[in-house]
This record gives sequence, structure tokens and C-alpha cells, in this order.
Amino acid sequence: MNATAAPVPAVSALMARAGRLDTILTLARRELWEHRSLWIAPLVVEGLLALCLLFGHADFGEGGAHGLLTPRQRVALFTIVQWALAQPVFLVTSICVGFYLLDCLYAERKDRSILFWKSLPVSDGLTVASKLLVAAVIVPLGVLALALVSDLVFSAILAMRVPGVLSWDTLEWLRTALVLLLTVLLGALWYAPIAGALLLLSAWARRSPILWASLIPVVAPIVERVGLGTHYLWDFERYRAFGIWYQLQLGHAHVFGSFKDLPPVGVVLNTFNIRGAFTDMDLWLGVSAAVAMAYAAARIRRYRDDT
Repeated sequence: MNATAAPVPAVSALMARAGRLDTILTLARRELWEHRSLWIAPLVVEGLLALCLLFGHADFGEGGAHGLLTPRQRVALFTIVQWALAQPVFLVTSICVGFYLLDCLYAERKDRSILFWKSLPVSDGLTVASKLLVAAVIVPLGVLALALVSDLVFSAILAMRVPGVLSWDTLEWLRTALVLLLTVLLGALWYAPIAGALLLLSAWARRSPILWASLIPVVAPIVERVGLGTHYLWDFERYRAFGIWYQLQLGHAHVFGSFKDLPPVGVVLNTFNIRGAFTDMDLWLGVSAAVAMAYAAARIRRYRDDT
């Protein structure tokens, strides 16, 4: 009897963890259902890019002399086009994620739907964690997958529109995909404190969280400069915006040289300081700050009563 009863606590704990995981995934699906711009906007961007490639003017040669491109240049141009066409969807998604984080906790108080969600047996911590998971993990990786699939479609379109300019190379395509994956992962970790701050602001602000999010980073450095004559806040904001890319040594990766010397995008893997970037102390301090702000947002959500 004792032999069969001993594993019960461990099994119960495992079932509880599995239950929490299922709850978080269900909450994440709820976020994607309620905030459809998170996946509709990237699809629209990729659709517009496909239309531009189908019907727009395309000329990748010098004076139209496509035949002058060497095989190496065609492969390099293929990877650069792959990388460049992924940037618009990442930019639009970043804007959508920012608005989502500012709205997700504020909107449920504004329309009183929070009363319904709080009636369910789901903790505030799991609810806030699901929102941060969607913004920092699910959406970036989903958009990356969309960009990689779209690159295959775009390559096929360009092969028909401008034959002989781009040359498919599976290895270089994979290396470019790895560059995009590394930058997405690093960006998600580096900008996690900004996501946490927007989430906290959404939970705290009684009105116009977008206005608060716009005024604080703009007004605070101006007040410091005028009142104290220093610019520490501005330096911090600039560092938090671009610092990790200098640590990665992205600025030293000369991908876009002269047209004759175009290297494939994958060459930056040889110059990236990947270990230094992912072990950067400021990176993980920022992640810790994001976790702390998410916890604060959950506590505010629990006790905030705007009625």
C-alpha cells in the first residue's frame, strides 16, 4: 500500500504543472483571438510585399546587365533580398506588439470584461504571464516562421520576374534564417524590460496609457537636462534601444559593401559576438526587471478597482 501511495504527491505535482501549462496556452490563444492585429497585420504586410514583387518594377542588375553577375553575387543577392524582405514584417509586428501591451490590461478594465475573467479560476499571475508570453515569444517566433515561408514564395516570384539574377543556395538560405533567428531571440530578450514596462503601464494607467508611454521617455530626459544639466536618462534610453547590437558587433559586419563585392548575409555569423551578447549582464538584468514588472502588473490587476 505504501509503495503505491508514495508516488502520488509527485504525480499530483506533475499534473498541476501540466494543468498550468494548458491554462497558459489557452490564455495565449485567447489573446491571439481577442487581439487579431497581432497576426493579421503580418499577413497583410507579407501579402502587400508579394503584390509589389508580382506587379512592381524589379531590376537588380547594373543597367539591366543581369548576365554580368557572377554565381557568387547571385547567391549573395538572394540572401540579402531574403533578409531585407523580412524587415518590414518585423517592424510592423513590433509596433503592433507595443500597442497590444499598452492595451491588453487597460482595455479589460475599460470594457469591464475583467469582471468576467476574474470570475474564472485563473490567477492574475497566469493571466499576465500569458500576455507577456504572447508578446515576447509566440508572436516573434510566429512572425519569423511566416517570414521564412514567405521568403520561399518571394524567391519563386523573383525567379519568374527577373530570371538569372538570384541563385538559390540551400546552405546560405539556412544561414540567413539562422541570422534572423538569432536577432529575433536576442531582440526579444533585450527588449523584454520595455515589454514589461508597457505591461505595467497598461495595468497602472487609469486613462490614456499610450499618452503616458509617449510622454515619460520624452519628457523625463528633457526635465533632467533642463533641471540638472545631465543626460543620464537619454543615454540610458539610447543604450537600451541599441546597446545589444553593438555588443553583438552588428555594426562591424559589413554585409552591404559595393555591388561587386556583395557577400552573403550568413558571413555575419563569423563576426557576431554571439556568446558575448547572450551572456551580457545587462541583458539578463533587463529580463529580471521584466519579470519583476510583470509581477507588479499582476498585483495591480488583482487589487485595482476602477469602479
